[in-house]
Amino acid sequence: MPEDTSTYEADVSSPPRRVLRGLRTFESFGYRDYIYFFFGALLSNIGTWTQTVALGWVVYQLTGSSSSLGLVNFLAGIPVFALTLLAGSLADRLDRRKLLIVAQVIMMGQALAFGLLNQTGHITMPWIYTLSLVGGVVSAFMFPAWHAMVPDLVPRSSLLNAIALSSAQFNAARLVGPMVTAAIIAAFSANEQLGITAVFLVNAVSFLFVIWALAVIRPKQVRRAANAPHDGGLGAGVSYARKHSHVGMHLLTAAMLTIFGMPFMTLLPAFAADTLGLGSTGYSALVGFNGAGALIGALTVASLPRSVKRERIIRYSLTAMAVGVLALSFTRNHMVVAVLLVALGAVFLATVSSINTNLQTAVPNELRGRVMALFVLSFMGMMPFGSLAFGALGDVIGVTWAIFVGAVVLLTYCVVLLFRPRLLCESSASRC
Repeated sequence: MPEDTSTYEADVSSPPRRVLRGLRTFESFGYRDYIYFFFGALLSNIGTWTQTVALGWVVYQLTGSSSSLGLVNFLAGIPVFALTLLAGSLADRLDRRKLLIVAQVIMMGQALAFGLLNQTGHITMPWIYTLSLVGGVVSAFMFPAWHAMVPDLVPRSSLLNAIALSSAQFNAARLVGPMVTAAIIAAFSANEQLGITAVFLVNAVSFLFVIWALAVIRPKQVRRAANAPHDGGLGAGVSYARKHSHVGMHLLTAAMLTIFGMPFMTLLPAFAADTLGLGSTGYSALVGFNGAGALIGALTVASLPRSVKRERIIRYSLTAMAVGVLALSFTRNHMVVAVLLVALGAVFLATVSSINTNLQTAVPNELRGRVMALFVLSFMGMMPFGSLAFGALGDVIGVTWAIFVGAVVLLTYCVVLLFRPRLLCESSASRC
């Protein structure tokens, strides 16, 4: 049981120990704990992306079905939808650092299980479904605490930069992870089974880095005392979003992006194999292109001056996302697909980082975990429904037409935001 109250050592309101003069892009690296948090997460996420790519390929090779790809994503994501409000409440009450360490240990066990099953030839869809569900439950408790911890490491003035850099490391992992996967599989070209097993084991080892980083940092987190006045419980975040319409619109925008804009990533193994005629290495490269674009987008957002209106970034980058996915559904040229995936990664990241930052800065500290749980619910919690629906739709009308349908719906929503820009703004904002 955690202590009733806790104020950790790091005073993130004080000046950073190191100031990277002239490099606004990396200003958050002036804070020691953020550096550990950043690089530990980077190495762990590289491992996670190696597994994500390999597992998607294994599923499609076992089943040849886009519905199976959708179901795996559904099972990995549905616990986020079901449990994230509880997880957000816990993130406001428990020691986030310790909660995250426990989650990383369990996820390391999942990776080891995948490796053992694959190498012994016992990997089957029931096992994949079960382990994906376990990973989803752990992720449901991990994500709100992870998002809520970033403001514990840097001052409010550096929050956009810190969030963008955190997105940059995640998407650097999206770039490097698939490349590592392709390199490992190529190294074991005579035995693809052994290569896939090696990918799972690399992911298991990568969790050690983030566990170590979390063990050495001391974030500043103030938790509600057990005898403090009642703060609204699980529903406090929902009540806040209902009273502040711009918060609700940010959450809706994240959900629309996830449900209708992101199914192309769920269907990418089928798109690569059936539409483009690529193998596992080519598919890994496509995921890497998308990660490269997201990294570019993250660094661009991190470099923006604080005066930039993030609501405008959301509107225009989301519209570009819809147009890009629409173009992808009609494209068969490998090089054009690669360029589109880079562009989609960049505008996706710009949209998500801006939504995340606006929500982090809009809510009081005591509600941050619960409001960020709503963000996780809208963003990742909706993903299983989009994956399941568009995976099934892909089996009925074809993968490319399923991608097209999602793009059209998202573009329609973008038109509404473009013609009614104040939907994303605080009522008191003079310009948006």
